[in-house]
Parts: sequence; C-alpha cells; structure tokens
Amino acid sequence: MSRPRNLKKMEEVELVIARLFASRGYHSTSMRDIARELGMNQSSLYYYVDSKEDILFKIMNDAMDKALGTLEKICISKIPPERKLKEVLGFYTRYYAGDQERETLLVNEIKSLGEDYRSVLIEKQRRYVHLIRSILEDLAKTGRMKQIHPTVATFAFFGMVHYTIKWYRRDGSIGIDGLAESFVEIFTGGILAEDSLKSKKGPGKKNRKEKPDD
Repeated sequence: MSRPRNLKKMEEVELVIARLFASRGYHSTSMRDIARELGMNQSSLYYYVDSKEDILFKIMNDAMDKALGTLEKICISKIPPERKLKEVLGFYTRYYAGDQERETLLVNEIKSLGEDYRSVLIEKQRRYVHLIRSILEDLAKTGRMKQIHPTVATFAFFGMVHYTIKWYRRDGSIGIDGLAESFVEIFTGGILAEDSLKSKKGPGKKNRKEKPDD
C-alpha cells in the first residue's frame, strides 16, 4: 500500500541509497546499512522504502524517464539533424556524468532486478537507442554522415559515455561542460561528412585541411 511521504526526505533517502548501491553494490548493501547511513532505525526506513528491489527500480526508472523526456523533445524539434545530434549528445553526457551514482546503477545493476522490473527498463533502453539511431539514420540518408553503420555509431556513443563511470571524477580538472563539449567534438568529428562539418564552422574559422599562412 502506498503511503504519503515527505518528498524532501524521500529525495535524501534515494540519494543515499543510490550512493551506497553504486559504491558497495546492490547485493552487498543491506537495509540495515542504509538505515545506519541515514541515521534512522530499520523499521523507520520501511516508511520510505518497501524493499531493496523496489527502491533500486524506482531510482533507475525515474532517472531514465527524466532523460527520455528531454531527449524526445530534442528529437521531435524542427532543428537540423546535425544540431539535434549535438544537443542530444551534450545533454546525455551532462546528465549522466553529473549523476554518476545513478549511471553506475543503470550500467551495472539492471541484472539485479527481477524479470518484470528489468523488462520495463530494457524497453526504455531500446527507446534511448532508437532516438539516437534515428538521428544518425536521417544524417546517413541525406549524405551528411560518413559511411558508418548507424547502429555501430549509436552503441559507440553509449559506450563512450557509460565508461565515464570508470574514470571520470566530477571534482577533477575536467568539468562536466568540458567533458560534454569534448565528447560532442570527438563523436561528430568522427561520423559527420566533411561537408556537414564545413557548414557548421562559424565565420573566420578555417577548415581543418587548410594550410596555415606563410
């Protein structure tokens, strides 16, 4: 049975649980561990959390829903596909690099869920893939993308972003905006056709192939 919950406290509970699950692993974190970290007894924790699996699913599902909402708005907009690609890649990188605990759960812990919960998230993962691949397919059809299979390019991007959980530190020398801009530059520079790259250069910017003045 659902219970009225203090939203601010619920957010705190979810943040702590996401951090513990990400750092220790879902199966290695007990409800007692969570209650201790929150400074409450275990019975009080059940006011906010029905079970470990329920809260794991909620954390992951909410994160995916929020991202999908933004990605879908970008994809249905009337902007050119090159710009759609850059905005989607920039948003996705900022979103998950800025919330590495939830990203870690989405990458590592979906297998810890039961079949019903897992199938819901897998379907949303497919929607992520479809959104990015559809932009790449539009670019390919109009000759604005190199001869790279859109599916290969799609999963290359996801791999690039998701691997940040292994090395990226938010308190390090690379800011989240800098990371996103670098990923967009690396990715679009690798897949967009030369004409598309030229068309996106601003005034006064030279083509990469131009020689410097003597």
